[in-house]
Amino acid sequence: MMTKQEHIDFWKNNSHENYNTAIYNLNGKQYVFTLFLFHLTVQKLLKAHWIRDNIINTPPFTHDLKNIYAQTDLDLEITQIDFLALVSDWNFSIRYPDYKNSLFRKATKEYVITKASN
Repeated sequence: MMTKQEHIDFWKNNSHENYNTAIYNLNGKQYVFTLFLFHLTVQKLLKAHWIRDNIINTPPFTHDLKNIYAQTDLDLEITQIDFLALVSDWNFSIRYPDYKNSLFRKATKEYVITKASN
């Protein structure tokens, strides 16, 4: 059975792997997948915080970053919370064809670098 810290480390390590893969995809000009992986990076970090701040070690089965954040003790500024909504959109956009097409149109290198560097 994993300890609470092992659960936290699991999510943090997975987040780090997703970040490295996002950078790899960015360099390969795969911008939509870069955004998706940046979403996973943030999601997994939030889930590590969720585990730290809650009794159980199984975070909620959701991809909505604002929802996960709301269940932690983190204290983000309003601009950072708004950023979570933007990043959540990158997850939903890639999963559904009509949203995916609109994300493909706006996912340029400049968009990725500007938005993901917040």
